[in-house]
Amino acid sequence: MATISDVAARAGVSIATVSRVLSGQPCTTPATRDKVLRSVAELNYHLNRSASNLRRNQTGVILILTPNMTNPYYASILTGIGDTATALGSAAFICNTRDDPNRSTAALERLRQHQADGAILLSIDADATWLADYASDFPLVQCSEFQPDSTITHVAIDNKAASHDVMAHLLELGHTRIAHLSADNTYPSTRDRLAGYQEALAQANIDPCPEYVVRGSADYSFASGKDATHTLLALPKPPTAIFCISDTLAMGAVVAAREAGFNIPADISITGFDDVAVNEMIQPQLTTLAQPCYELGVTSARALFALINHETTPLAHVLDHHLVVRQSSAKAPAGASEHSGGAR
Repeated sequence: MATISDVAARAGVSIATVSRVLSGQPCTTPATRDKVLRSVAELNYHLNRSASNLRRNQTGVILILTPNMTNPYYASILTGIGDTATALGSAAFICNTRDDPNRSTAALERLRQHQADGAILLSIDADATWLADYASDFPLVQCSEFQPDSTITHVAIDNKAASHDVMAHLLELGHTRIAHLSADNTYPSTRDRLAGYQEALAQANIDPCPEYVVRGSADYSFASGKDATHTLLALPKPPTAIFCISDTLAMGAVVAAREAGFNIPADISITGFDDVAVNEMIQPQLTTLAQPCYELGVTSARALFALINHETTPLAHVLDHHLVVRQSSAKAPAGASEHSGGAR
């Protein structure tokens, strides 16, 4: 059975450093933490937390509230959280809330019942004021979605800036008739991605076309992406590019375009958001805005354990994003430079 000394030797660090990493203390570099956690996994080292948890009056369990366990975007984040919790000697209890506030509050009541030490929330509506009641008493971290005016620790990317990056790519390709396939929810990210789209059009002196903004289902379903795209392509002057705010919606858009007889990307460009693994398995491979999904989970877990252990952690953890250009985007078709709303 591996010991903490074995972990230290394999990682090339001191036993004290291993101890700090496994206790969730934010006093080592990310590279050192990664080496330690990798060594823990490779050696199958298990830290006995029982005595420590009893001394600290902790349960050794954290909650993860997710709206949809089957969405590949959330799956990658869940993996990052779970791996980190395991390496730090804790268990993770996943609650599938389906974005139902009653399910969310029922799950968070486990904190009041001393069945968990803290919680990570993967979705939150912009107007979910009830969350503040729990945040005042328990360690909470918002991951991916967060209320910008709250004082609850959050981990996310800059969604408005990311939206600008997608639009810059499409505008550079000569597209002016660009649609925005959004979602019927009140997530802050949905609002920010729409705002980025609108700002990019304004900066390019392109009048917005209201018919070019459509919405899929609240949970970004494939079927709703297809339906919304069929609506766009039936317009008298359909868009030459569609900026989808999730990869699942974008995959629905790809199928709908093919069904309508459009060639991708010769007739229409389609971009997604998230960069889930399946993007490279479909044809054409999807151009998308890549989020560091696994790292979002890891960072959220580390932030939560810092709060549980009464240590400081930044209020905002903003992770990098980047555009991945693949096969589904290309120059606008010849003669398609005129926007249906008119260029200013």
